Amino acid sequence: MGILKFLSSRKFYWGIGAAALGLMLFPKAQKNMKPSLEKSVKELQEVVNKLAEFFDNRRQMLIETVKNKMEELREQESQKEEIIKQKQQALQQLEYLKNKIQALEEQIRTLE
Repeated sequence: MGILKFLSSRKFYWGIGAAALGLMLFPKAQKNMKPSLEKSVKELQEVVNKLAEFFDNRRQMLIETVKNKMEELREQESQKEEIIKQKQQALQQLEYLKNKIQALEEQIRTLE
């Protein structure tokens, strides 16, 4: 009963009418829509290309930033190593001078 009721309803006939109208107008609509669709596809390709270029530029900037930071870190490490070497040399010189002072103090004591 439900199918018979649906087939006799206005909605069914409106649907058939819309489908028939669509079939009659589709070739014409297809011809009218083709340039519009082609233009949309070209614009979409341009947007995709611009996005790809944008992300490539950002990636290059990020790579350069990382390279620069790595170089800075290497320079800082090199400077740190140099400071450590200078500190060790200064401590060795202080130890040498301390030993000399102690030796001189011993000589002074022996002279008294």
